[in-house]
Formats: sequence, C-alpha cells, structure tokens
Amino acid sequence: MKELPESRSVSTRFRILVEIASRQPSVQQKDVARELGITVQAVSERLKELVAAGLVVSRNRASYSVTPAGVDWLLRHARELQSYSDRISRIVRDISVTAAIADADLEQGQRVSLQMRDGVLFAREWRDGDPATGVVAVAAHAGHDTGITRIEGVIPLAPTEVLIVILPAIQDGGSGCADIGRLQRLAREIDVIAAMGVESIVALRLAGIESTCQWASPSVAIEAASAGVRCMLICNEAELPRMSNRLAEAGLQYSVVDVTLPGSAE
Repeated sequence: MKELPESRSVSTRFRILVEIASRQPSVQQKDVARELGITVQAVSERLKELVAAGLVVSRNRASYSVTPAGVDWLLRHARELQSYSDRISRIVRDISVTAAIADADLEQGQRVSLQMRDGVLFAREWRDGDPATGVVAVAAHAGHDTGITRIEGVIPLAPTEVLIVILPAIQDGGSGCADIGRLQRLAREIDVIAAMGVESIVALRLAGIESTCQWASPSVAIEAASAGVRCMLICNEAELPRMSNRLAEAGLQYSVVDVTLPGSAE
C-alpha cells in the first residue's frame, strides 16, 4: 500500500475506520484513542474529516457507522496493503538468498565479491577492498547460477542514460520517412533496443536490426537502464511526451534523437 507507509494521516484514517467498523454503532472516542495510541483530540479531528468525506455517518458523539463509501475505501486500501505486504515478503525472501552467476568455481561457504555486469549480478573470488561481498550458499561451477547469502556493502550500480529515437508517425510517412542509415549507426553501441509501435518495428527491420522487445517497451527500457545497461527506446514522435514522462518518473536521464529524413515532414 503506497500511501500507508508514506502518509501518517492516511494510516490513521485507515485504522480509525477499522475500529469504527468493529465497534459500530456504539463507538467511544477514548476507546479508539487508547487502541491506536493517539490522543482523543486526534481521533475527534479524524472523525470530523471522515464524516465530511462521507466515509462515516455520525448520529451523536458516541454513535458512528461506516458508510458504503467508507467500506469501499477500506476494502481498496486493504487490498493495497496486502499488495505492499506481499512485496515486502518477496524482498525479504530475495535478500535472504540472492541468485548470481559464478565468475569462477565457487565452494559453499566461500566469501565472494559481488558486481553487476550488463545488468546481471556476478559473484567472483573475494578481493580486499571490494565494496560488496557475500557468502556462497550453493557451490557452483564457473558460468552457472549460485545462491548468495549474508550480503554486505553496496553493489556499485550506475544507471545509464536512455536514448529515445523518434521517427514520424504513420500519418507523416512512418518508417518510409526515417533515416535508416542513422538508425543503424545509433544502434551500434546499444545493448537493449525497445521498439514502441508498428513504425518502429518496421524501421528496425528495414535497418536489419533485431529489437529486444516489442511489448512493454517503456518498462523494459526503465529496467535495463536502471541496471546500467545501454538502452535505446524507439517510438513515433506522438509518443515522445509519454515516454519521456515515464523515464523522468523513474528518475532516469534521457536524450532524444530525431531520425526523420530532412524535408520529409514538409
């Protein structure tokens, strides 16, 4: 639940609604305050907000009931809370044993150094001064996957800048008005190429370039760039605002190159 950990007021509103639902219609503010560990004044202020928002109906100072709108609000936020709890469980589980590729033959219990390469976690023989270390949970030969526990330190990871390549939308000529030679040159130093839309898919085929993905391309670009992988996102010019906003929201830097052939937009 994104709001619950971040907003104390939302958390308190949720907890008060739960208390009202469990006690209604006879609800003593002092009982709610004692249960939640807050002041009666705080409960009173929140109750006024809940009544004003239509989530609670009040008949007097000791009679409150959750409205249908309040029930819907509770259920929605309970689902979000469950999702948040599930996410934490996955994170904790992943922290306990993390998968990595063995960079050499590794023995169980061996101390190793960890590093990201091309967006993938590698475990190699430990060297003094390495910023991130762990312990091998499962013996593995070089090139095989292994489990790493007791991770300490910070794994160096530098997000890369995403290259957004735009070309004309179909109503402006589509791939037929794209500079295919320039597209080929731009792709030479790129590891992940994410195509967005039919115009981009066809332009890449004309350039003899195989795209990494054609679906969920913005998400793929964000994941790749966040892991330090060089990434190019190709879309038509109408999609540029949406793509740039997605990258900005993810905290990633990006640059934009227009491969429209000169004069083709006229």
